[in-house]
Amino acid sequence: MNNRKVSRRNPKGNRRGGVMNITAVGVVATALIASPILLSATIAFRPPVCPQTRRSPMSSAVTLFATIESQQEQQAAPNQFDDQDMDISETISEENKQQQQELRTTTEEAQKKKKQRLFAKSNNNFRHNNNKAMADPVFLQKRTETLLRMTSPENDIIDSMSLGNVGGGNMKVDKRTFDWLIDAWAYSGADHAVEYTLRLLKRMEHFKDRMTMGGDDGDDYELYPDVKTYTKVINAIANSGKEDAGEQAEAILNRMIDMNEPLTMPNTYTYTNVIDAYARSAPYNSNAPYSAQRLAERMEELRATSTTEQVKPTARAWNSVIGAWADWMGEEMPWGEYVGSGAERAESCLDIMDELASVTGNEDVRPNSYNFNSVISAWANNGGGDAAFRAENILERMEVLYRQTGQEDVKPRTVTYNAVIDAWAKSGELDGAHRAELLLGHMMELFETGHNVDAKPNVRSFNTVLNAWAKSGVFDAPVRALKVLSRMEELASSDWDDVLPDATSFATVINAYARSNTFGKADSAYEVYTYMKEMYDATGNIKLRPNNIIYNSVLNACAFTMGDFEEQSRAIEIANSMLMGLDESPYGKPDHITYGTYLKVIANQMDPSPARTEIAANVFQKCGSDGMVGGMVLRQLREMGMADEEFEELVGVSIWKAPSLSDLPSSWTCNVIEGKRLRRRQFR
Repeated sequence: MNNRKVSRRNPKGNRRGGVMNITAVGVVATALIASPILLSATIAFRPPVCPQTRRSPMSSAVTLFATIESQQEQQAAPNQFDDQDMDISETISEENKQQQQELRTTTEEAQKKKKQRLFAKSNNNFRHNNNKAMADPVFLQKRTETLLRMTSPENDIIDSMSLGNVGGGNMKVDKRTFDWLIDAWAYSGADHAVEYTLRLLKRMEHFKDRMTMGGDDGDDYELYPDVKTYTKVINAIANSGKEDAGEQAEAILNRMIDMNEPLTMPNTYTYTNVIDAYARSAPYNSNAPYSAQRLAERMEELRATSTTEQVKPTARAWNSVIGAWADWMGEEMPWGEYVGSGAERAESCLDIMDELASVTGNEDVRPNSYNFNSVISAWANNGGGDAAFRAENILERMEVLYRQTGQEDVKPRTVTYNAVIDAWAKSGELDGAHRAELLLGHMMELFETGHNVDAKPNVRSFNTVLNAWAKSGVFDAPVRALKVLSRMEELASSDWDDVLPDATSFATVINAYARSNTFGKADSAYEVYTYMKEMYDATGNIKLRPNNIIYNSVLNACAFTMGDFEEQSRAIEIANSMLMGLDESPYGKPDHITYGTYLKVIANQMDPSPARTEIAANVFQKCGSDGMVGGMVLRQLREMGMADEEFEELVGVSIWKAPSLSDLPSSWTCNVIEGKRLRRRQFR
């Protein structure tokens, strides 16, 4: 940060000297008097009507180039980050682990549907941007219902050439209209997209043998479906990401084969979409990767026995197989454990593809950079054993191939190097952060020497290295992270605009302090936040605009501050400032992570006392009125050490019954967004 010294200033900027001559309870009591957030009587809490999510219009537009785990890091305890857990990690008993799983289960189905919708919507933004009708489920539903009604076998109007002024325009009844609607549903992300595509397909099949209609050129234009139509339907099923998507898609594939008609015989695209359906259901279906690979191998059999090559394996089809293995949890054993490595299975696909290309001469199946990148990401997300070494070995394989052949389709690019850096960040190796930073230096050398100008580091490259240092556990990790941040600023000042630090950069440096054993970490974290805010105020750069991630990261540092009484008091003082500051700021409003982390501050920095209990109760009431009681909030409240009577009066359920979110009024939880990816999207 331009070698700026991290000083110990209070939130108002005044220097402190000596030990604070007040108790921790006194500090919080002072904050309670000054804070409209926490100043409320401890009374019976009546569940309010669910409020609208309190977010300023600008806060939703904040750009967040998140490193793979930036949302996780803002919530994690020092040296105890869990890559799969969305809440602050700490050592918990088996009972608490079961309670945490219960909290997740209560919202599993809802979150699953949200993820499926978001995944489908992100699949074809290009189509949406160029045809807004495809992004409007209400419009699609109206058009589809109208078309189905007008083409009902009982309706005489099906004999007309077109529908006049339907839905505000002229909708022609022909195959292209059906195909367009099926395609639009495939990319709509709507829950009922598959239902409507199947209804449209069924209607077309009904008229297959009894109806033809004139096309634009006057020739007969058959209404019944062809291979293109069926492939679009399979694509819609694949995009749904449902658990049985693969089986449903393959059932349609088999129907096409059984028809044994030239116009409906499956082609390469059809098989690829069925494989894709299995790949996208892999997180919920342990058999999906096997089925995906079986179909890819079937494509080679069809190619070998056909003279037309209507079906042949491609790198694109095999990339879906790789993706399916990447999401594979392993083989479930009778005793409940999972055995096997999805990343290893994914890597083996590269060798299969190479062998197929060499033996058959089908260069379309030769591994390309997308395939290599997918396997590297699989190893990065595997996070165990020698995962980072395996990821780096694949990178070296790509570099050798590129040097030997000069082929652009195997050239490692920035995204490739970033994935390997991420693998080192997640590796848990003692020298993981050092290896990550060495790889960043290698990228810079490749770019500056001109040996690979497509390896130029970007802000994500640096942020991932920052993440590696934050997670390293090295005693001087915060200092190393600050040096990387300073390097980003230096490069940005010399026309490397794409490495200018963003909010994620600063949040990750703050997390490096939070996870360290540094004395005065709350002050240091607050200083980093202050510096970023000053930069934002001076430049107006939207990427530096403070958001919940930054505030929550500072709170996390306060929660895990260690030291004497003065350090604890200072941590509480800064935490109060951050909570009140966020609530009053234009950058956003406290969310369930904010409230949960603040409760953790109180639990860690204050001894059990009536004052601590009252503060926790007031915070919980405010959290409930905002509709922000999430799993982390409820768990922290349970671990606050309240008497059962106090807890039951506040929550409405005895603490001994281990209440879950489903036991609470829906108005208390209605604005909670659980899950890293879903929360991340609200800051984009």
